[in-house]
Amino acid sequence: MWYWISMAAGIYMLFIILEESVCYFWNRYVYEPKERKARRWKNIILGIAFIIQLHIIEIRRKHTQKGSLGKQSA
Repeated sequence: MWYWISMAAGIYMLFIILEESVCYFWNRYVYEPKERKARRWKNIILGIAFIIQLHIIEIRRKHTQKGSLGKQSA
């Protein structure tokens, strides 16, 4: 009799562990890529902003060089 009770309890515990692991991995599959995508888009936007900032600095530097050259020759 105790054999059948322990067997049923063991199967029940195995079922609980299986169900919880399925839920855990399903949530990782569903929700983790959104965080990665958000992180990736944030990095892309920051990279674009950095490149734009470098171009603006370069344009200002060229503009000040042209202005300083024009003032020296006049």
